[in-house]
Amino acid sequence: MESSRFYDKVLTRYNLPMRTVGQILKEERERKFYTLDEIEKATKIRKELLKALENGEYSKLPPPTFVQGFIKNYGKFLGLNCEKLLAIFRREFSEGQNPPRILESFSNPLDKKRFRLTPTRVLSLLVLGLILIFFGYLWFEYRFLVGGPFLEVSQPVDQQAVSSPSIQVIGRTDAEAKVSINDQEIQVDPLGKFSQEIKLSDNVNTVKISATAKSGKQSKIERTVFLKK
Repeated sequence: MESSRFYDKVLTRYNLPMRTVGQILKEERERKFYTLDEIEKATKIRKELLKALENGEYSKLPPPTFVQGFIKNYGKFLGLNCEKLLAIFRREFSEGQNPPRILESFSNPLDKKRFRLTPTRVLSLLVLGLILIFFGYLWFEYRFLVGGPFLEVSQPVDQQAVSSPSIQVIGRTDAEAKVSINDQEIQVDPLGKFSQEIKLSDNVNTVKISATAKSGKQSKIERTVFLKK
């Protein structure tokens, strides 16, 4: 505070215009040939905030506590006396006349990482996509050549007891697979779904469902159905 009073007395005595903290920072920056972009990069303070500070536009800046932090970082980078800068700021700043507001840019600081689409990243994503497609193709071929086709039977459930002499066998498989029930081939729709009614003859009936791929590999499911008479 003493340095601030002395500064005011000198200016008053010699009838000199009072410089604001923003003017001091701007003059020193220009004297050392720094751009606002370079200051932004060095201090991590956004360019629009630096510009508002230099112009004394405190209504465009966040609360005084944060502004003082800006001044310290900015002044320290330029090699200025931060205590004197803060004293000048306290003298010129009036919270009533300059109500602060939080800027969107302040709520999203400079050092917050953002995803930016660059040519290198586009190329990396393209290569990654091709790798995934390649391994997906290998998995499909492996499953086609080595494993049996997908087969699922939703009806009947195993150990089901029915009183009707016939039941509906419902399930799904791979679209290109052939399905047989008790060694009798049935129709499969383009989506691999099938539904077939079969007759029951004994008290205990074994329903055998098989799906055969083009490679000759098979998947089999058996269901036991009890006929109550």
